[in-house]
Amino acid sequence: MSFFKKLFNKSADTDSSSGQEKPATPAGQEEKTATPAEKFEMEFQSTIPRYLCKPGIDVDLKMRNKETDAVMTFAESFPEQFAEWQTVQSLPDRRGIIYKILDEIMGRDLHLWQVIERFVDDRYPEHALKIAEEHVQLSDLSSPDFFAATAKAYVILTNYNQAESQARKALELDGGHIRAKIALADALHEMCQFDQAHEIYNEVLKARMPQSKENITMSFAHLVGFNGDILPSAIYTIAWLKHHPDTNMDTWNWANDEFYYSPHFRAQFSYYLLQQKETLKGLAKLYNLTKEMPWYKEGVLNCWSVINQLGMSANMPDEIAYLEGIMKKNQWDPNDPGLHKMEL
Repeated sequence: MSFFKKLFNKSADTDSSSGQEKPATPAGQEEKTATPAEKFEMEFQSTIPRYLCKPGIDVDLKMRNKETDAVMTFAESFPEQFAEWQTVQSLPDRRGIIYKILDEIMGRDLHLWQVIERFVDDRYPEHALKIAEEHVQLSDLSSPDFFAATAKAYVILTNYNQAESQARKALELDGGHIRAKIALADALHEMCQFDQAHEIYNEVLKARMPQSKENITMSFAHLVGFNGDILPSAIYTIAWLKHHPDTNMDTWNWANDEFYYSPHFRAQFSYYLLQQKETLKGLAKLYNLTKEMPWYKEGVLNCWSVINQLGMSANMPDEIAYLEGIMKKNQWDPNDPGLHKMEL
């Protein structure tokens, strides 16, 4: 039995981190007093813009009884999914349940670029690119949205050269395309071309920030979150948090839910937890990342290193065997000097 199964009595690849991001609550209604069905309703509605990759869109989706035409709640309309949703703590996993429902309701109406974005956000970047390859049409090749979406998928898969290529194709079609600029900046940043990346991030901020001669007060969530629609980049967010060491755990938890599709952010959150002496929680999250995204070299090597630094390899033979299997398959050197190393 694996170390994490014995420790937590559950699968190691099930992350049960509590979500800090809360769906919008109607005026006068405290979420803590809302019923599970009401919370499901709010979370469902707040997930739709993200599913469509259209921040701020107001869809006001309603389900109706086929016989009476009466409006039904989402809990009534999808009882099995609602029951599953109630058992899940992780916001990204709850979001995935809602995504599957939305696939049935409006999936056929999505553009290909929206389908790609949907699966990237749901932690299936390889599947997203497979869909792109199998279903691309001539019209998509003239769409900057299509190339921006594939660029983001390649960033997640750490294929930064291809991400750069796709982002530049999008920008050839639309030089002001924000998502393409963000994907390009992320790719350049991960290729250590920091000056170019920061220049592009600043271009995005200049284009998206409210214009005012007075000082602007803005929350961190509004600046980098999907709903704020300013600079929703996991890479930029990591840099921001590192330059604000006084940031508390709630902020990190919120950002982890927001950028759970990003192996880069999930690894950094694990390191943060380890630095905060949340050793087992940080290690569990890092190992979970390697199970879900085994292509992320830094995460695999650091997980292996942390286990050995803690002197826990003898107690975790299954985990060590798994990690060393990935390292051997990919011919990864645990002493690779080009990677960020987590030192305890």
